Amino acid sequence: MPRPWRIRFPGAKYHVTVRGNARQTIYHAQSDYRRFMEQLTSALERDEVVLYAYCLLPNHGHLLVETPLGNIHRFMQRLNTAYGMYRRYKRNRPGHCFQGRYGAKLVGGDEYILRVSRYIHLNPVRIKRMEAASASEKTACLNDYPWSSYGGYVDGKRIEEIVNYRWLRLMDRSTPGRSRIAYRAYVESMVDGEDPVLKEAMGASCYAIGDGEFRAQVHGELREVRLNKGAYGDIAWPLEREPDMDVVTQTVAGELGADVQELRRHGRRAGVAKMIAIELCCRLCGKSQREVGRSFGYKGNGAVGKQRAKLRELMAGDEALRRQLTRLRKKLAEG
Repeated sequence: MPRPWRIRFPGAKYHVTVRGNARQTIYHAQSDYRRFMEQLTSALERDEVVLYAYCLLPNHGHLLVETPLGNIHRFMQRLNTAYGMYRRYKRNRPGHCFQGRYGAKLVGGDEYILRVSRYIHLNPVRIKRMEAASASEKTACLNDYPWSSYGGYVDGKRIEEIVNYRWLRLMDRSTPGRSRIAYRAYVESMVDGEDPVLKEAMGASCYAIGDGEFRAQVHGELREVRLNKGAYGDIAWPLEREPDMDVVTQTVAGELGADVQELRRHGRRAGVAKMIAIELCCRLCGKSQREVGRSFGYKGNGAVGKQRAKLRELMAGDEALRRQLTRLRKKLAEG
């Protein structure tokens, strides 16, 4: 059976799901959840993905994300590979960690973004163990559950830096505090029920969550692509413009006054300029870290990762360096 189409474009919003292989446990201890969250934080930063909501349970997880660069494939490959490798060696679990490809349905419209966020946050009380629990017990579970973004949505003291809470404004209240109170009521209204509007939308399409017009638009564009492409695969709307690594290297050298050949030689003589060139090649050129490393004179697999980690450390305390990287990325993205 062909795998589902993966639709991606700059600014796309997705409800992402991952499940353990054969529905097996993927988070065996609190340390596993913490490790996944560390890797999620890193992937969000590296791929410039915006996280709106998340919930992790022992054998599956949900994310609501936006991809300004249209790079959901790279983001999820980075995240799933990193955690899969960790679990394999930490827990001595050979074989696949996740069941097939991740799910990624497009989400369209403010109303459905709110509904999907509620669906994600309600997951801790949708498990079999909570079926017989009272409404008050389920509400307590929601508020106490540690591996969910719900806490920051309803309590300003529990805000997480990696979560963007912009959709709270849709509660249409005069202050953030009142918006959080309204969002709590919005979620708790379904603690013992099921959202019929969202259920219908989720069941109507394996590609999109939204109203009938949004789903029809997505399916219409899919039909056109099928006729032209004739095979299953990823669809990028619009097609991504990935600069060549030579273009990135030359641009960085020109902007920072570095020598192109010095950037490509093994070693650290080119300093920060080389780190920036490596970082931008990894982000923009669609190449693996190994491929990027070879272009910059490295033979080992870990050199590029070390250079990128060092750059992140430097940027943490240098606002000017962060602005410089952002300016160069935008210039290269615009072609």
